[in-house]
Amino acid sequence: MNAITWYRYLMVFILILFGISSIQPCYAETPIPAGVDLLTPSATSPIPLQDVTTKATIAPIHTKEPAVKPPVENPKPGTSPTIQMPVQTLSPRPTLTGTVPASPVPTPSLTEIGNNETAQTYFQLGRSLEEAGNCQAALIEFEKAIARDPYYADAWYHRATCYDKLGMYDEAYDSYRFLLTIDPGYFSADKNATRPSITANMSPGDMPLIPGEGVPFLATPLFWILIGTGVGGLIISGLVIYHIRKRPAPEGGQVLSRQSSGPVTDRELDQIADSISDYYHGDQYICKQVIKLAIEIAREGREGKPVGTAFVLGDSDAVLERSRQLILNPLAGHSECERMITNPDMRENIKELSLLDGAFVIREDGTVEAAGRYISIDTSNVRLSKGFGTRHVSVAAITQETKAIGIVVSESGGQVRIMARGRIILETN
Repeated sequence: MNAITWYRYLMVFILILFGISSIQPCYAETPIPAGVDLLTPSATSPIPLQDVTTKATIAPIHTKEPAVKPPVENPKPGTSPTIQMPVQTLSPRPTLTGTVPASPVPTPSLTEIGNNETAQTYFQLGRSLEEAGNCQAALIEFEKAIARDPYYADAWYHRATCYDKLGMYDEAYDSYRFLLTIDPGYFSADKNATRPSITANMSPGDMPLIPGEGVPFLATPLFWILIGTGVGGLIISGLVIYHIRKRPAPEGGQVLSRQSSGPVTDRELDQIADSISDYYHGDQYICKQVIKLAIEIAREGREGKPVGTAFVLGDSDAVLERSRQLILNPLAGHSECERMITNPDMRENIKELSLLDGAFVIREDGTVEAAGRYISIDTSNVRLSKGFGTRHVSVAAITQETKAIGIVVSESGGQVRIMARGRIILETN
């Protein structure tokens, strides 16, 4: 692989890695600008009551009681105050302005009957109403408790469950989220021993994550960088493997020297077949018969003269598509049994036809398809040593483009060379 190819692969990898690493984790909320405090509840303006002429005000947190109070029935010592339930609609969700996500705002109670009571008192009354099934009235009491103590976690929790039971899921979501803001460990195992579990549409595991706290590893840029590195590595590996398989194989095939100049023996044929078994997976008997015929032509020649020819064995359809006839096919019109390489008459005909230019095309089953075949294929990618003629180069090129193997008989030296994948894999002397 040259330097230019490696440079291209490296650039592709860098572009993929840069694109994936630029992915930012997405949250349900937009980023919170600096200086915005989620923990500080914002105050809301009071809403006029339906049946009360005097507007009630809520005492500020950690301050004295408000100057204006509705009349309160003073309870006797040891008894709870008698509280009249006001007629009031639920306060709407706070309107979000700008791009800063608004935290759930503690909605103060608008009719503060018994305004001198503590947040715990309102919370207990709200729990009683919730257990009785009156979630709307319970919400009013929980909001009173939150108005007294905006960080009252239990009041926020039961406020959320009441919204959940009423089907107001957006309000429930906001309450849950603000609850986790003021008390991130509210649903932990040690704190949840006596607290009722959420049985509606939300569960503690589904609570939204506070930005910057508990962000899962899958949402971090490091995770996507690792994913990009892995994907890029796989792509690079695939390109390298593809390039290695497509490039011409280096030369340097095995050389087998015959011990005698007589007819080839079965032992020699078995040795040759075993040497090329990794390159040709067809019928080994047919392969040995073609090799035997090539060695006979190289040893005997015709009429006292050396003969050069070539055989292309296997993947015959692809070979025929990439070649053409130099002369009329002398084997056309004959039956398949007459054209079998194992037929003695056919073998003698091939020895006579080997004087013609071109190659023999033989199927995997031993049927000789054509003789005098000219291989018209691009040979620029073939890398053979200098000195080989057109016959060797064209057969090497056809084995590079197809799954066939080539068997070439050299006219000048009498060697038989077997080619596969664009190179010489075996040579006999």
